[in-house]
Amino acid sequence: MSTIRGALHCCHGVFTKEQRVVYKNIWEELKTRRLDITELETGYQYHFPGDSETLRLVNEWVSMERKCCPFLTFTVIANNEDEPVLLQLTGNEEAKAFLRTDIESNIGMIINQS
Repeated sequence: MSTIRGALHCCHGVFTKEQRVVYKNIWEELKTRRLDITELETGYQYHFPGDSETLRLVNEWVSMERKCCPFLTFTVIANNEDEPVLLQLTGNEEAKAFLRTDIESNIGMIINQS
């Protein structure tokens, strides 16, 4: 787990230049598909359409994101294609604070390194 003076931060250096390009493309596509974000007690839940392609993108993003943010817990909930895919990003109090204030800027940092 990476911390700076007690605060969590992403490990941006885990990706190669090529992986950052893939990461950026997946994240940008997921942003266009995102239906909603709801706050949970220990983090946030992202809502996406229930189609197979969106589920594939969510799973691919999680497989990359957990390398740079090992302090988060990722939960993907998928039922049938008529129900939304739910992505829960959770953790301890520090992780939730990180999600609230830093996830978008940290994703931006990863994307802009490419």
